[in-house]
Amino acid sequence: MLYNLAHFLRAHCSWIWTIFELVNAWLFVLRYAHKLPVVIAGNIVPLTVERIEALAQFFKRQPEDAFIYFRPHAFDVKTLHSLVRNKAFLAYLVIDDNGGIIGYFFLRCFFWGKCYRGYMTDYAHRRQGINRLMGIEATKIVRHLHLRMFGSIAPNNVASMKSAQAVNDIRIIKVLRNGDYLVEYLPKS
Repeated sequence: MLYNLAHFLRAHCSWIWTIFELVNAWLFVLRYAHKLPVVIAGNIVPLTVERIEALAQFFKRQPEDAFIYFRPHAFDVKTLHSLVRNKAFLAYLVIDDNGGIIGYFFLRCFFWGKCYRGYMTDYAHRRQGINRLMGIEATKIVRHLHLRMFGSIAPNNVASMKSAQAVNDIRIIKVLRNGDYLVEYLPKS
C-alpha cells in the first residue's frame, strides 16, 4: 500500500512528495546519521556534488535497453543534485582503476526502517561481478543500519533476479500493478 501511495504522490502530487521527502530526510538523519558507515569497499565511493556531472555522463553512455527495467528517478544533473541533497537517499558509485564510473547503486531510505534499492552497471562491464559487489555492499549498509531492504524486479528480468539471489535470499511480497515483483532482500541464510 505504501509503495503505491508513494508512486501516486510522486506522479500526481509532486509538491506533497517534495514535503514528504524533506521531512523524511530530516527524521532519517535524526535516527540514523550516527550509524552511517564511513568506509565501504575501496572502489565504492558515495555520490557527492563533485561527481554529479560524471554520473550524468555515465547515464548518457548507457544504451536504451539499460533503462527498460531501471527508471527510479530522472538522470539529469538537476535531479541528481536534488538526490545528493536528500540525506535519506544514499547513493554510491563503483569506480574503476582509471577513476571512471562503472556502477551506480542507491538506497532510498525511510525513517521508519525500510529502504528500496536500485542499481545499474555500465553496459561495458556487465557480467563482471559489479552487480554482485553492489548487492553485497548495499546489504552490508542496511544490516549496519538495521533497515529492511526492498526493491522491484520484473519477472522477465532474469539477470536481475539471478544477481539478487546470488547475494540475498529473496522474498516475493506481491505482484505490483505493472507486473513487477515487490521483493524483500534478506541476508543469505
